[in-house]
Amino acid sequence: MSSVNTSAVVDISETNVHGILHSGNGEENPIEGFRQDRVTDIMFWVLVIFSLGLFYLLYKFLKVYRPYTAAQMLYKRTSLEKAEFITVQDVTSGYHYFCRVHTIKIRHEGSFEGTERVPDITNVANSSNTAEEVSLNLFLVNNRVCETDSIKYVEFHCVRFVYSKPFNAFYPLTGLDGDNPMRRPRITKSGLKSDDVRILQKVYGPNVLDIKAESYLEIFTNNILDPYYVFQIFTLILWCYAGYYYYCVGVILVASIIISIALFILRREEVRQQKDLVMDNSVTVTRDGFQYYIGFSELVPGDIVVLNKSSRYLTYDGTVIQGGLYIDNANLNGSTKTYYRETDPTNNGSHYHKLTLHGQKDSVFAGTRVTVLQPDESGEDVLVLVVNTGFLTRKGQVLKDARTPDNYQYFVDRDSLLYLKFLLVLAVVAFGLGIAVLVWIPDEALDVWEAVIASLRLSTLAIPPSLPLALTTAFVWSVKRLSREHVGSLKFRRIPVGGKVTSVVFDKTGTLTTNKMEFTGRIEPYSDEAGSLEISGIDTSRDLAPGDVLYLMATCHSVTAASLRNPDIGIGMLDMAMFGVSQFDLVETGRRVKVFSGKTDTLGEMKIELIRRFPFTSDLQFQGVIVYVAAEDRHVYYAMGKPQIVLGFCEPTTIPALTSDRITYYTRHGYTVVAMAARDLQLKETTDEVKTLQTKMKFIGLLVFGDTLADGAKEVVSSLQLAKCSLKMCTGDSLDTAVYIARQVGILPETANSHSNRDRVIQMKASIDEDDQLEVEAVDYDTGEPYKLASAWGEYWDPPNFVLDGKSFDILDDYGGSHLDRILKAGKVFAEMKPRYKKAYVELLRKIGSLTCMVGDGFNDNDALKAADVGLSLLNSESGLAAPFYSKRKDIRSVTVILNEGRTIMTQILTIFMFTACYSVLGMVGELMLYWFFYEMSEAEWIYIDLFLVMSIDLMLGYSESRETIATRRPTKSFFNRIRLFSMLAFLIVCVTVQFLVLFYLQDQEWYVAVETSVEELTAGSMEATYIFLLLIFQLTYPAIVYTLDHEPIYRNTLMMCLMVVLYAINAYLVLFSAQIINKLFEFNMSPSFLFRVQILAIAAGNLVVNIFVQIIFIFVDRKESKR
Repeated sequence: MSSVNTSAVVDISETNVHGILHSGNGEENPIEGFRQDRVTDIMFWVLVIFSLGLFYLLYKFLKVYRPYTAAQMLYKRTSLEKAEFITVQDVTSGYHYFCRVHTIKIRHEGSFEGTERVPDITNVANSSNTAEEVSLNLFLVNNRVCETDSIKYVEFHCVRFVYSKPFNAFYPLTGLDGDNPMRRPRITKSGLKSDDVRILQKVYGPNVLDIKAESYLEIFTNNILDPYYVFQIFTLILWCYAGYYYYCVGVILVASIIISIALFILRREEVRQQKDLVMDNSVTVTRDGFQYYIGFSELVPGDIVVLNKSSRYLTYDGTVIQGGLYIDNANLNGSTKTYYRETDPTNNGSHYHKLTLHGQKDSVFAGTRVTVLQPDESGEDVLVLVVNTGFLTRKGQVLKDARTPDNYQYFVDRDSLLYLKFLLVLAVVAFGLGIAVLVWIPDEALDVWEAVIASLRLSTLAIPPSLPLALTTAFVWSVKRLSREHVGSLKFRRIPVGGKVTSVVFDKTGTLTTNKMEFTGRIEPYSDEAGSLEISGIDTSRDLAPGDVLYLMATCHSVTAASLRNPDIGIGMLDMAMFGVSQFDLVETGRRVKVFSGKTDTLGEMKIELIRRFPFTSDLQFQGVIVYVAAEDRHVYYAMGKPQIVLGFCEPTTIPALTSDRITYYTRHGYTVVAMAARDLQLKETTDEVKTLQTKMKFIGLLVFGDTLADGAKEVVSSLQLAKCSLKMCTGDSLDTAVYIARQVGILPETANSHSNRDRVIQMKASIDEDDQLEVEAVDYDTGEPYKLASAWGEYWDPPNFVLDGKSFDILDDYGGSHLDRILKAGKVFAEMKPRYKKAYVELLRKIGSLTCMVGDGFNDNDALKAADVGLSLLNSESGLAAPFYSKRKDIRSVTVILNEGRTIMTQILTIFMFTACYSVLGMVGELMLYWFFYEMSEAEWIYIDLFLVMSIDLMLGYSESRETIATRRPTKSFFNRIRLFSMLAFLIVCVTVQFLVLFYLQDQEWYVAVETSVEELTAGSMEATYIFLLLIFQLTYPAIVYTLDHEPIYRNTLMMCLMVVLYAINAYLVLFSAQIINKLFEFNMSPSFLFRVQILAIAAGNLVVNIFVQIIFIFVDRKESKR
C-alpha cells in the first residue's frame, strides 16, 4: 500500500473551497464547495417570476448540461467543511456533476463489541494512519462518528463518499471486503447488537439498488425538454400579445397531447425494462442472539443471514460461515453453470473471520439465485455473513453504470445545437429585415412598436411549434419500435448513435455460437506393433471400455446428484455432455460422493468414490478430481482442461508426436478440444496441494466437443456487410477456433486466395526483443509462409485480413504505433483476449475514428460493452443492463434492429431539420414580401399552416416506420453537409423565385385590386396574402417528398402517402372551389378568374417537378462522391 505523508493534512478556512474526491480506483476528482445564499435565492425567484418561468427553465437546462455554471449562478462558494453542495469534475470525461452534501447525526452509542478503539477522524493527523488508511477504514467510521456526533457524505455515481476534515477530501465508504488494517467486529452466531445495527443503517443506508424508473418530470427534463421548447414559450407569449389567441390555444393543446403521449410511452417502457430488478424479498437474520424476519433493505454489513427455503435471491455479497448451498450465477454473469459454496475449513477456529470476496469457495454475491440448500452434517441452518450491501455489492458495481448519467458526446446533440444556432441567426436576420422593410425603407413607416411586434413575430417562424414535437415523436416511436423488436435500453439517447456505426465487434461463444457443447468424439494414445507411442484418429463411439478415460469422464466435472434431481441447478454444457456419455449414475451421502455405473463385461458393477474436487476456474483453465476406484483398488488424480495447460503437467514420453497436429486440426475446424491426464496416488498423497499433484502425469487422450452457430448469425453478418459495416470478432477462445467460426459466418473469406490480398488471412505475431524493441512477424495463416508487411503499407493499401491473439495485441498496444492503427482497421479476429484487452480494443477502435458497436453475452464483456459507442448485451439480466442496449430474447438479430433503428431516426431527424429550415425561409420570405406592401396573413391562415399542414407532416416524418432491412447507406452525419446545404439552397432558390413570379403575375392581372393599408397596423385579407398563402401551402409539402427520395421514398410510406393525398385535396379545394364561409374564415380575397386559379395549381405542380429534378441531380452527385 502506498502511503501518504500526514503532512498532507490541510488547514480548513472559509476560502478553502477546493478539494479532492478519491474514487477508490486511483482517480482523484477535483471538487468545489458551495452553499445557499439567501440574497441570491431571492434574486433568482424574482427573475423566475418576471420571466414567466423562462429563467427557471434556463437554470434547469444548465443544471443538466452545465452543472458547474448552474452552481456558480445560484450558490456561493464556501469551504468543503461548510458546503451544502459540491461540484465534482470527472477526471476521465471532464464533465462536472452536482451533488448534495448530506449530514448524518449519530448519538454516543458505543462501538462494536470486540472491536479495538480507533482514533477519532478529526485526530487522524496525529495518528499513524495514512490517507489511504482513512479511506479503507471508513467501515469503522461510526466509531469516529460516535466521538464527533456526525458525518458528512455525498453520493457520486451511486457510491457514498465520506468527508475527512484533516485531508479536506471525500473518501469512498467500503464494506467488509477491503484490506482494512483495523480490527473488525468479532464474528459470532449471535449477530450484531441493535445499537450497532442502527448506526450501520445510517452509515450505509438501505440495502437497495434503486435503479427505479424516472418520474414523469425527470423523463420530461432528461429526454424531452430541449431549447426548442424554451423558444416556443417565447413564441406563445409574443403571438398571444399580438392577439393570436386561437393560434396559441391550438399550439398549447396539440403540444400537451403529444407530450403527454410521449411521457406515457417512455414511462411505460422504463417500467417494463426495470420490473425484473424489483425484488420483494425478506430475509431471516440473527441479531442480539435472536432471529428476526426483516426486509432485505434493512440488511447491513456484519449481519448474519439464516437461509431457508424461501431464500431464493441474494441481495448482498457475503461469505458462507455454516453449511453449503448451490447458486445460479446466470443473472450476474450469464453462466449456465451452478456453483457450490460452503464454509472455508481453513478459517475454522480463527478468532476473526477472513472477510474477503476474492476467494471462490465460500463467497456468494448479490444477483445470484439460491437453488439448493445443503445444511451441514449436524443439520443446522446455512448461515451467511453479509459483507457488502447496496451499490458496494458485485451486482451494484454493474448496475451503477445504468444509473450513472450518460455523458456520451452525442453528435446528434452537437449537431442539434449547431442547428439551433443557425435558426437563431436566421431569426435575428428576419427581425432585422422586418424592421428594415417596415420602418427604414418605406417613405411612410409603420408604427414603430407595431413594426417591432411584427418583426418579432416574423422571427418566430425560425422555429415552428411542430419542430420540438416532431423530434419528440421521432424519439418516442423509435423507443417503441425497439421494444416491439424485444430490444431494451436504459439510455434512450444512444439510439441515434447506432445510425452511424462503422464497425461491429462480435464476441464468439454465446453470441455467434449457441454455447451448447455436444460430444463429438475422443482421441487416445496407443502403442503400435513396434512399441512406438501413436495417437489415434477420432473415435465417435459412445461405448467406453473401463479405463482412465471412462473414469475421468464420469468424475472430473461439476455435476452433482442435486443437479441431476433439480433442473433449477444449471451445469456447464460441456460437463453435462461428458457425464452423459459416461453412462454413470451418481448419488451423494453427506459430503462424500459415490458414482455407480451399470455392469460391465469385464469388471461388473463399478464404484468410484470422489475424494476431492478442484473446480474449473478461468484463471487456471483446468479442473481436477481425486478419486478412489474400488474395482482396481487405486487412488487416482485426474485433470482435464485447456490442452496447452494440461499437456504441461504430463511427462513428455507419454505424449505422442502428432498430438499437437490433432489439436490444431480440430480447433481449426471450430471444435473445442480438452486434454486429459491421470496420475496414480498413494493414500497419503490425496491430501496434497494441487500444485504438487499436477506433475509427472500421464497423458490419456483428448475429448472433442462441437458448438453450433447461433440462429441467424450468417444472415446478420451478411446484412451488416451490405450495410457497409466493418465486422470483427473479439473473443477469449483460441485463435484457431475463432478463425474457423469467423469463416463460417462470413467475417473472414471462407477459402484463401493467394492472388487476392483481400482474401488472404494473415496472422500477426508481436514480441519484444532483448533490446526492448518491437518485433512484428506476419505469416499466412493457411500456408505458414512469411508475409511482407512492407507491401501492405503502400499508398494504395489493399489490406489483407489480419488475425492475432491477445498476447500480441497487448504488446502492440504498448509498442505498436502506426502498425497498431493499420492492424486495427484491417484486423478481423482478435482471439484469446482477456476482458481488459477487449475494453482496450474497443477504445482503440474509437480512438482511430471508428464508431463501434460491441455485441457480447457474458459478464466478461461488460467493460467492452460500456466502452463502445453502441453496446448490445445478449444477456437479459442485471449485468446486461450495464450496456446501453440489451436483447430481451438473446437474439443476435437485435444488432441489426439497433443499427437499422439508428439509421432510421438519424434520417428522420435530418429530414425534420431540412423540412423546418425550408419552412422557416419560405415562410419568412413570403411574409416579408407581404410586409413590403404592409400586408400580412391572417390568424386562420397561420393556424392552418402551423397546426394542420406543417404539424401533420412533421409528426408523420417522426412517426414513419423503419425499413424492413437495414439501409445499405449510412445517413449523412451532419445537417451541415456540403451537398445537403447546396441541395437546400437550390430548393429555396426555386421556391422563392416562384413566389416572386406569382406575386408579379397576380399584380399584372386586369382584375387585380389592391387593398388599402394603414401605417397604424398591418392589413390582412389582400389578394397578395391570399395567393402567397395558397402557393405556400403547396411549397411546404415539397421537402417531405424531395428529401426522402434518397433513403425512403414517400410512395413506400403508406401513411405519408395518405396524408399527402388529403393535404393536396384540401389545398386544391382551397385554390379552386373555396366556399364563402371559408373565404370569410381565412380572410381570402380570391381571384374572380377560375383560369388564374388553375394556373396557380399548374405553377405549384411545376414547382414540385423542378425541385424533384434538382434533388435527383444532388443525389447522383452525393452517391458518386461517397464511392470515392
